[in-house]
Amino acid sequence: MVQSEIAYYNALPCVFNGFMDVPELTDGVISLKCTEKVPANPKEGKVPIYWFDIRKGGEQVGGILLRIGYNEEIYYSGHIGYGIDEAHRGNGYAMRACRLLVPMARHHGMGKLIITNDIANDASQRVCEKLGARFIHTADIPRWHHEYEEGFRHMNIFEWDLDTARQSGFSATS
Repeated sequence: MVQSEIAYYNALPCVFNGFMDVPELTDGVISLKCTEKVPANPKEGKVPIYWFDIRKGGEQVGGILLRIGYNEEIYYSGHIGYGIDEAHRGNGYAMRACRLLVPMARHHGMGKLIITNDIANDASQRVCEKLGARFIHTADIPRWHHEYEEGFRHMNIFEWDLDTARQSGFSATS
């Protein structure tokens, strides 16, 4: 079952002709500032990554990343990874940050994103539910995966269909 799901995602379209110029992304409450662009490393199964600071006003409240492409590694680690500093949790910033990434994913031709979370991370699961992401199943992490090396054994796999994504007011500023 898992291998057929991975094959399905690997067959989805994605266009990467280099990193795009990323303006500051904002929804009027938070903003994302791109801090790093990491090239793909095909030997290690790594796809290109955009890293962002999540900011509220002038203060950094967390971080988020967007991975571009589909492969077996992404199936377990997801396209989007986020973390909100403890003092700022409970304000919906992770959900807002995810929504701000939708135009970038679409720019690269991606229509579905995988978001994964540890089975014990209830807050991250709620973010997926609020985004309207569909729970696929809980997957066993293979021993070769970096998540396994970090101590994770099971991940919830969610699919976020960007064609039905609930998006708040996106804007880009220079």
